[in-house]
Amino acid sequence: MRRANPCGSQLPYRSQKYRHMGLKKKKEIIRIGGMHQVRPRQPCRRSYALFHIAEVEFVRTVIATVGTSLISNAKRDLGLEVPEQTDMLSYLNRVPAEKACAETNSLSRLLREHDRILLMCSETEEGYNCAQVLRKYYAGKGYDARVQEVKDLTYAEKRFKMRGLRSLVATLIDAICSERMAGREVVVNATGGFKAEIAYATLVGLLFDVRVYYIHDAFREIIEMPPAPISWDYSLLAEYDDFFEWLESELRTTEEVDRKLRYLPAEIRLLLAEEDGYTFLSPAGEAFYESYRDKLQRTPPAKVLLSHQAFETYNKADSAMQHEFKREIGKVCRLDLRAAAVDKLEGADCLVFPRGHKDVRVIFCQKRDGTIRVCEIARHSDKSYERIRQRGMNCQDDTAFRPWRENT
Repeated sequence: MRRANPCGSQLPYRSQKYRHMGLKKKKEIIRIGGMHQVRPRQPCRRSYALFHIAEVEFVRTVIATVGTSLISNAKRDLGLEVPEQTDMLSYLNRVPAEKACAETNSLSRLLREHDRILLMCSETEEGYNCAQVLRKYYAGKGYDARVQEVKDLTYAEKRFKMRGLRSLVATLIDAICSERMAGREVVVNATGGFKAEIAYATLVGLLFDVRVYYIHDAFREIIEMPPAPISWDYSLLAEYDDFFEWLESELRTTEEVDRKLRYLPAEIRLLLAEEDGYTFLSPAGEAFYESYRDKLQRTPPAKVLLSHQAFETYNKADSAMQHEFKREIGKVCRLDLRAAAVDKLEGADCLVFPRGHKDVRVIFCQKRDGTIRVCEIARHSDKSYERIRQRGMNCQDDTAFRPWRENT
């Protein structure tokens, strides 16, 4: 009996609200001495905290994509047309791991003591059976092994191309962030499964700073693809995140998406895909957008001060406009998100963010200690931005500013 998949979805695949994005968590992570510690929200004794530091330091999760080479090899070597799970488990226990299947070949070179294993398989009978046999095999060796079936990752070409690969990306991201929330290091073994899985698993690894491993049948050594020592440019996502937020909030028809895209940069189309009259993020777009959201969560913002006038403008706005103001101020206090979209305010000693066809404008300056001082928040639609440009602006009066909090 196949078990129900916990990641149900409708056409097209919708991103889960990842657990690391939520505001209510049973646990939180702090860093002590360069190591992650998981602790309950309530106060705990020092001895309890030290216990968890030692426990978490040595725990790692290996996410392994799973294919069907185990079935193919068992058929060939056992002479069985349709090997059962018991046949395949017996086969694994008596054949060297390097020869049994792609997954055991790579994991035999990668696993360490106390590793946890998450076996990620396709939504096919063959993929699920292979993953369950591998789970039993590694559980018998003392590993904590689990199976995660990826919704819509099937042999149907159209379904696989968009829904399946989006589902794979989302499931990988969810697993990576969940394991990190628990204080565990994460690596991905992308040897098994469809060839396209390797490409998208590698992309997710690069975006989320996770090491990805792969081994081909012709290789004797496993290949490591470490996180790239580069910073990704999220300026397009940051500048137009209202569009991406709108797109992801519910299913959108291609017609209504095209109406919005007329006024947006052509590069945005590179992150989108269309199916059956709907337009949504492509698998690569899903990976980039969720990486951007994750970065917003993990990057500590600079200290922000608002002027009396800026606070007054914010407080007088309705809730929808306050949301817009809050979002743009949140970008201003993160250098990597604002750097490509800042202009000098004409006739003033201030900067303005963002540039381009946006209604909201944040006028600010940055102190030498990194503090951001927001002098004004304004809009094109009510002409307040034009009035500020006409009268000029300066940010020299330190006494007129007070702290801003993102949850204001």
